[in-house]
Amino acid sequence: MYPQQNQVQNKPTAAYVLSLLGGIIGLLASLSLIALGALAYIALDNYSGYYYGYDAYGALGWGWTIYIGLGAWMLITSILIIAFAGKLKSNPLEHSKWGALILVFSIIGVGGLFGLIGGILALVYKPILVGAAPQYVPQQPYYGQPPQQAAYQQPPQQYAPQQPITRICPQCGRVVQENLRFCPNCGKQLN
Repeated sequence: MYPQQNQVQNKPTAAYVLSLLGGIIGLLASLSLIALGALAYIALDNYSGYYYGYDAYGALGWGWTIYIGLGAWMLITSILIIAFAGKLKSNPLEHSKWGALILVFSIIGVGGLFGLIGGILALVYKPILVGAAPQYVPQQPYYGQPPQQAAYQQPPQQYAPQQPITRICPQCGRVVQENLRFCPNCGKQLN
């Protein structure tokens, strides 16, 4: 890969951190299972040696091997999840490959919820190459004169409203509408 191709504006930080955290938690869990298996072996060895002689393990058998085997499997998958998280950080353009591997090994290797979420975030990550137009450009503060607002103007009217036809009462001088037969003020009959 060319170094220029791996430069992105936005890094997959959340996917990297969650995957790394899932790998570390899985690593600690695997070491505790291996220790538990070793303690079970020591306890079974003492128990079987005391009651059955050192040749037979009695009813408890080889149960400690399950702990050590599961712990070893978790140890391998946790180390792989941590390695894939590092690859994701160093080569974010191949996020689909590293995200899929993180997701698969989190499922089959008991990488936990953090590994699952980190793998999913790596799969849905959208890299923006250096030099490409950014998706979000913060707006710069404006220190000049504020823009002048346009003066309010009434919208042009399609038609002129008709004024009602009026006349003046000859007796009281009040303005009345044309369709009235009597003046509402003085009661004079209008012609």
